Amino acid sequence: MDLSERTKVGSGGPYEDPIGYSRVLATGPFVYVAGTTAGSDGSPIPAGVEAQTAQTMEIIKSKLLKVGCTMDEVVRVRMYVVDIKQDWEAVSEVMNRYFKDVKPVMTMVEVKGLIDDDMRIEIEVDAVRKAFSAAS
Repeated sequence: MDLSERTKVGSGGPYEDPIGYSRVLATGPFVYVAGTTAGSDGSPIPAGVEAQTAQTMEIIKSKLLKVGCTMDEVVRVRMYVVDIKQDWEAVSEVMNRYFKDVKPVMTMVEVKGLIDDDMRIEIEVDAVRKAFSAAS
C-alpha cells in the first residue's frame, strides 16, 4: 500500500484556492473530507439548519464518490453548529437518514460562528475505502 500517493478533489468553493486546501484528500484506503457547508459547491445556502445539513451531506456524498468511496465507509463525523441547543434535533434527524445503519463515531460541538453568517452547520468526515483495503 503506497500511502504517499494522494488524490485531491476540490468542490469549486470560494475558499479552497485562497486558503490552499482540498475538499477531499484520499491516500491509500483513507479518505478525509474537509469541513463542508451548504454552498461549498457554489450553490445557494438554504435557510434553516435541516436544509443546510441535507445539502452539506449531499455535497460530501458526491465528493466521496469521486474517490471511490460511499457513505457506508464513513467512520467518523464531526459537526460544528452555531446553536447546538436549538439545532441538535434537526441535525440529528438528517444525519440519521445517512447513517442509521452505518453508525460511525460522531461529535457535535457548538462554535461561535462560521465564515458566512447564513451558515448554521459545518461537517467533516473520515472514511476507509473497503475496496482499496481488499485490493491491497
